[in-house]
Amino acid sequence: MGYVTQFAVPTSHVEGFEPHTVGSSAHVEYWIPAEQLAAFNASIQGIINVEAAYFGDDFRGFVPDKYGLKGKDAVSQFVTMSKISDYSTFDFVCEVSASRKAVYLNFLFWAQFDFTPLGIARQQKDAIIKKLSEAWDFNHIEIPLPVCR
Repeated sequence: MGYVTQFAVPTSHVEGFEPHTVGSSAHVEYWIPAEQLAAFNASIQGIINVEAAYFGDDFRGFVPDKYGLKGKDAVSQFVTMSKISDYSTFDFVCEVSASRKAVYLNFLFWAQFDFTPLGIARQQKDAIIKKLSEAWDFNHIEIPLPVCR
């Protein structure tokens, strides 16, 4: 699993690190030594945005220890959210709020995963993804959900 993130750091803080080209010339990274990582992290300004995510076959996702998604892996969570969506918008919105860490961390996985073998057609999955976004916004959660591309 891997996440591609974007965030702002003052130029004055980055100037001391050497840029490295990885892959194509469009991909430049700064390699921060472990002993300087805490100071680097403290210099991050604003919100860290998740731009993309990549998941391996063994991805389980964040597994909550409370509420309706308790003990469920990412696939089971989405199936559960699908069922909740079918019977109660109120409960769906409440579960998004209560399980916001799982929703945030598993959202891009859900958007990419094929749930058709589990009885959730592509159109239904897309509708649930949209409902998740709407519930997120309704709950006024400060950090925006990652954008599905």
